[in-house]
Amino acid sequence: MFIQIDKTIYEKLSEAEKGVIQFLNQNEEKIPYMSITNIAEKTFTSQSTVSRTIQKCGYQGISQLRFAISQQEQMKNHHESSYGVNNILSKSYRESTKTIDNISPVAMLQTIEFMKTAKRIFIFSRGFTALIAEEFQMYLQLLGYNAIIVKDVKWMENTERIVNTNDVVFILSVRNTTPELATSARAAKRKGAKVISCCCKSPCELENFSDIIIYGHSEQIMKASGMTVYSRIPLLIITRTIIEYLGQ
Repeated sequence: MFIQIDKTIYEKLSEAEKGVIQFLNQNEEKIPYMSITNIAEKTFTSQSTVSRTIQKCGYQGISQLRFAISQQEQMKNHHESSYGVNNILSKSYRESTKTIDNISPVAMLQTIEFMKTAKRIFIFSRGFTALIAEEFQMYLQLLGYNAIIVKDVKWMENTERIVNTNDVVFILSVRNTTPELATSARAAKRKGAKVISCCCKSPCELENFSDIIIYGHSEQIMKASGMTVYSRIPLLIITRTIIEYLGQ
C-alpha cells in the first residue's frame, strides 16, 4: 500500500473518504496522470472529498501526492538498476575466482618453460578472441619473444607447413566452436611442437592434442545480431599471469 494512515484517523473517515484511499492505493501508477476531478469521477465522490482525503493522508494537496509517488518510483528504479549492476559485477567476480581456482601452478610453470625455450610462439585464435591474442602478442614481443598470431583459417589449414618441433602453439578459445583450432592443434602436435590450449569449455576437443590445457570459467555477456557473446575475462587472466611471470 502506498498510502498508509494511522488506524485511529482511518476509523474516523467517512465511507466515501475510505473509498478514495482505496482507489489511490489500487491505482498508484495512474495517480501522477490524474486530476482531482478525474479521481472524484472514478470514486463517485466530490472534488472536495478527494482534496480533504488527500490532506488527511498527510499531503498538502494532489501535487505533493504526485511528487511523493514519483520519488518512490525513482527509488524503486534505482534499486532495480543497482541490483542489475551488482549482478553483472558478481558474474565478473565469479569468472575471476573460478578461473584462478582452475589454474594449476604446475601447468602454469610448465607453460612458462615451454615458452622460454621456444624458437617461435604461434598464437592461434579466431573472432573476438583474436583481440586477446593481439594483446598477448604485443606483451610477448615487448619481452623479446618471437610471437606470431594465426587468426586466418587458411593459415590454420596450413599449420603443418608453418610450425616445427622448436615452436610452441598457444591456442586461445572461449567455447572451442572453431573446428580449425582443433585441426591446427592436431597438426602442430604431429610436427612435434608443444601445444598449449586455453579454453573456457570443459571438456573440449583440444584436450586430445594439447600438452597442457588451462581452463577458465566464462559466462554469457549478451545475445545480439544472432550471436551469443561470452566473456573473455578468463583468457585475460590466464595470459596476464603468463606475461607477468615471464617479465619477472
